[in-house]
Amino acid sequence: MWDDLQSLVNKTKQLGAPFDKAGIRQIIGYQLLRTLPPSSIVCEEEIKGFYREVGKAWKRGFLLFGPPGTGKSSLIAAMANYLNFDIYDLQLTNLIGNSQLRQLLISTANWSILVVEDIDCSLELQDRRQPRMMNPDLARMMNIDRYPTTQGGCGACVVLLSKYNPVLDQVDDFTVSSCLTLLCSINGCSITTTEGIGNTRDGFHPIHERFSGFHASQCGFCTPGMCMSLFSALVNAEKIPPPEPPLGFSKLKVSKAEKAIVGNLCRYTGYHPMANACKSFGADVDMEDLGLNSFWRKGDSKDVKLSSLPSYKRNGDVCTFPQFLKSENRSSLLLASFDRVKVVVGNTDLGYYKEVESYDKYIDLRYIPELSMIRRDDSGINIGVAITISKAIEAVKECNQHGFHIEENMVYKKIADHMEKVASGFIQNSASLGGNLVMAQRNHFPSDIATVLLAVGSLVNIMNGLRSKELTMEEFLRRPELDSKSILLSVKIQDWNRLMGISSGTRMNLLFETNRAAPQPLGNALPYLNAVLMAEVSHCTTSNGIILSNCRFAFGAYGTKHPLRATKVEEFFTGKVLSVGVLYEAVKLLGAIVVPDDGTSNPAYRSSLAVGFLFEFFSHLFEANVELPDGYMNGYSPLLSPAKQLDHGKIPTLLSSSMQEVELNRQYHPVGDPIAKSRATIQASCSLYVISYYDAHEREAVYVDDIPSPTNCLHEASFTVHASQCGFFF
Repeated sequence: MWDDLQSLVNKTKQLGAPFDKAGIRQIIGYQLLRTLPPSSIVCEEEIKGFYREVGKAWKRGFLLFGPPGTGKSSLIAAMANYLNFDIYDLQLTNLIGNSQLRQLLISTANWSILVVEDIDCSLELQDRRQPRMMNPDLARMMNIDRYPTTQGGCGACVVLLSKYNPVLDQVDDFTVSSCLTLLCSINGCSITTTEGIGNTRDGFHPIHERFSGFHASQCGFCTPGMCMSLFSALVNAEKIPPPEPPLGFSKLKVSKAEKAIVGNLCRYTGYHPMANACKSFGADVDMEDLGLNSFWRKGDSKDVKLSSLPSYKRNGDVCTFPQFLKSENRSSLLLASFDRVKVVVGNTDLGYYKEVESYDKYIDLRYIPELSMIRRDDSGINIGVAITISKAIEAVKECNQHGFHIEENMVYKKIADHMEKVASGFIQNSASLGGNLVMAQRNHFPSDIATVLLAVGSLVNIMNGLRSKELTMEEFLRRPELDSKSILLSVKIQDWNRLMGISSGTRMNLLFETNRAAPQPLGNALPYLNAVLMAEVSHCTTSNGIILSNCRFAFGAYGTKHPLRATKVEEFFTGKVLSVGVLYEAVKLLGAIVVPDDGTSNPAYRSSLAVGFLFEFFSHLFEANVELPDGYMNGYSPLLSPAKQLDHGKIPTLLSSSMQEVELNRQYHPVGDPIAKSRATIQASCSLYVISYYDAHEREAVYVDDIPSPTNCLHEASFTVHASQCGFFF
């Protein structure tokens, strides 16, 4: 490429023409002369006349490859400025077909440079002989952000979905992945995109401005989704009761603000600038912890820093659910018989299991009241199968506040904490509890939720015809998959006192722990193995030891069809006094039980995880300083109090602390200055833009589909016929 550019400049100088359009026209002739055979060489004037008559475009393509910050955009800008060319930044991910691309190219002016950024992310290579399955999802219909991945893993197409409950007269606001959200599932809902909260026409939202000021946008691919994840957290934080935050801040805590973008992936920038932009909205933020930005300088006082941040107004001008839509919100579900029907709630299974067939109809179960109810009574908590995972987590957390024992509260808290590690927030807001269990039972999905519910003795309610049947979680997972006449209605987490046979006045010591080993602690990473361990312990009256009873050990996602209970290990521990020898024998027994199926990746690692989790579960009961000659430990420490167990396994800080120090040198000004990227706010608001070097400013572009058709415009439609001989009449 560099040789071509150098030859371009040298050839222009040899012609004695300025480096402009005239020189380019002369170079066209020389380029053509080099490609023609000797017998076909014509004079330069004939070549220039040929191009003037036919108007044939002269095209030359260059591939600029390199990491961010190496000057690719600067080189393009310099070329355009020197040649007085226009620059068009083409967003190929917003184009559905070649016809739209053709219309877009025709609308560009002559003497232009067409730029396609991140072309490796813009193209989706596939076998053209196989038709591509198209789902009627939200991202394609709304032309949101980039071309959707239909996996829900990156979070780039996250939007805010608002649903109105006319019975309670309240609006639920939550994020969803638009590439997985079916259009039929958002009937009566309101969608808010990053362009809806701020844009170049109406002004940017403080989220956009702070993402820009904290240098949290590089290529801009992931920025819109992150902005909406943070916006959702801010909206829901305002629903929290007082105390009121300081002026200019939200009710959102720093820990929650940082966690808001956990499921959003970034390839370039790094998460510290993004986390700083999110934390700047927190009421308890320490301004000294925020990194390098373009709002203030080093050494500025706290008051100066606060006044420099873009102003944030709580309950601002953005209305997530308009009033007129509340009055029109009426929902109904019409069940009919179709050839190919898919029953869905969040359709998030598409992110893991690709559809190999198309469906005539999608039936959304979220509007059936019997499947979307949460009921609590003395026997436990019943959760409808259409309840989302995020709502189920909230229900379990509420049970944590009403238990008779601190041990019971500890169990509910750890169940909720483990469920929060399953998938990203915007997936939890769409995925249903029942759908997760059905995938585990039918498709052998490595479900964390199924393992947790199996260990705590949960029950499922299934209706077959007019009969209702209650099964244990173990029976449900082992039975054949549900047929078209069977419906999973609800999941019941039994009352802990009844499950363990404990009265309200009985004193018990309960050990309970959940474990999950995955490539990353939070988000969409599937586990290598998950485990739930529970045991009731008591002091032995005849010796200084600990007796085990009511053990329940469940392991899943290690390469078997369903999560399993280690019943042999449970029976081995029951009634025994805990010792190193007993634990050693149990570990060997467990290692022979937790064996992944053939073809499972890293089988030895998964088996060792199960053994390690069991050893860690009991290891804190031993005194670490008393050892026997053979290496075994003897003696025990007092039982770990349930209050201390509450903090056991606490998730560490999402990001390690860091501080960026930049020594500024005026000799190389402005290199090194924290200058905000000029297009960061446009990227954050997901606005298209065009740069023209004739008027030297950026302006918002218009989608091709939004351009009105001219008068007497002709339209083309293609059709196929299945006849060997036919006639056409016009």
